[in-house]
Parts: sequence; C-alpha cells; structure tokens
Amino acid sequence: MAKKRISAKRAPRVVMNELTSDIQALDIDTATTPEQLRANVLRLVKLLRNAREFGLIHVHHLLPSTAASERILAYLRMFVGQELDGEELEIVSGISEYARRVREWRVEFGWPIVQRSQRYRLERDNPDGAKAELWRLLNETRRSGDNATNKMLRVFRSQPLNTVVTTAQLRYVTEGKDLRRVRELRTQHGWRILTRNTGRPDLKTGQYVLVDSEPVEPHDRAIDQDTIVEVLKRDGNRCRKCGWHPNDRIVGDPRQYIEIHHITWHIEKGANTARNLATLCNVHHRVVHARRIGPNEFHNWLKQSK
Repeated sequence: MAKKRISAKRAPRVVMNELTSDIQALDIDTATTPEQLRANVLRLVKLLRNAREFGLIHVHHLLPSTAASERILAYLRMFVGQELDGEELEIVSGISEYARRVREWRVEFGWPIVQRSQRYRLERDNPDGAKAELWRLLNETRRSGDNATNKMLRVFRSQPLNTVVTTAQLRYVTEGKDLRRVRELRTQHGWRILTRNTGRPDLKTGQYVLVDSEPVEPHDRAIDQDTIVEVLKRDGNRCRKCGWHPNDRIVGDPRQYIEIHHITWHIEKGANTARNLATLCNVHHRVVHARRIGPNEFHNWLKQSK
C-alpha cells in the first residue's frame, strides 16, 4: 500500500482545531482493554499526521512545497555550517524517511553534508559535480547487463586518465565480484592499470589508476607479475634513461608512468626475464621503439645525455 503523503492544503485554524481536539480526546489513564488501546493508537496516528501538516503550514512560506527532499535541502542551505537535528528535517519535510533523502543529496548529487549520529551539517553551499557524476556512472554501470570485467573497465575508461579508482567502487559496480579481474585487465588485456606495487608507489592499498587510453602490445602482457615487481625493485622504479620516478610526476610533464622494456625485442625472441627487461618512463620507451634501438645499442644509449 502506498504511504499517505502529508500536505499542507488545509487552513491553519482547521488543522489547529483538530490537533486540540485530538489531544483532548486522548485518555490520560492507561488503556485496560485492546479496544481502548487501539482507539488511543488511532487518535495518536491522526495526531501525528496533523502535527506534521501543521509543521508544513509554518514552513511553506520560506521553503519549496513541491517535494519533501527539496524542502530538506532548502532548509540545510539556510543554515550552512550549522548542525541541525534530524527531527528538524522531519518537521520541514513532513516525512519520517528524511535520512534517506539526505543521503541522496549527499551521495547522488554531491552536496557536502556531514552526518554525526542524527545531526546533519551542510559544509558549503555548492555541490561537488564530479562526485555526483561519478555516482551516476557507477549506478549506470552496475545496472548494465555486462560482465564484471567489462564493468570494471568501463569505470576506468569513463573517467580522465590517472583518476583514482577504489576497491569499494569496483566491488559496488560488480556487486562484490573478485578483484582478480583488475589483474586480468592488466596482464591479459594489456590495460595500464597501476597500483602502489606496479609503478605508482604514491597510491594507497586498494587504489588503482588507468594511465593510458590504449592497452599495451600483446607481447608485453605475458610478463609474469613477479618478474615485473623484481625489475621495478632492481631499477628503483626509475627510468634508466633519465632517472624519472613516479613521485616526480607533475602536471604538464609528459612522463607519467614507468614501463617495462624488452632490451632484446620480443619480436626478435627476447625473453620475459628480468635480465632482458629494463624500466623506462613512457616517453623514453616510445623513443626506444621510434629509433628502433636494439640490444647492441641500448646500453650505450642509456649513457648518452638526454
């Protein structure tokens, strides 16, 4: 059954008279029979409904009257930075589910509302548009009929490169599926998704970033993960040509991540071993391939000035 919505369409005096009448009709003595109990309960139901309507009568001049959720946001915006009791929001909205509406404004639309127990505070009078857009993306992806791997990839590719994606977001869109699919995206499909252990030590555990809009070449996808970690550790996670480290990343610098290069090229049967691999920044990795620098020239090239 649909829940009856409270409105403030009657005259204030009519509602006030009913409130007074309902209060006077309540028995002061404790009910002694089921019939008396139910009669009192029904009077209280009517009393609470009229009390909510009376509350809306008092707020409708300053707050929008079209929807409960809009009244909640308007009330919070009247008192930016002030902590408001949840019961206030129940009065101005006319509904008991005010907490769910507050959550919608915070999560779905990006309004910076802080909750402490049953108290709420709007920190500033403007929403975080990027946060709201991310929420819409996550929900749309979750509801899609795609498989878990493609849902994860969609989250990465729908945002600007180097945007942090969290374990919680990936589990939300896949409804709790195993996060091994992130490794599959990296190792089997070639997407440059980095973590703190694979080229982005500045990231926290449970954070991922996609750093390139195109996947790596198929032959580079077969490198064992343990070998990659060994090479990164051996080379100090730095470009062996220019010494660049991911911690040196700045806006505008084309160097954005570390890649693994085959000294003897894979097409020439170069092995996926640590001895045949070297770390290069993404810029110098492209230089090596553009100049077709093979194993005989590679180490001399490293020693040359930039």
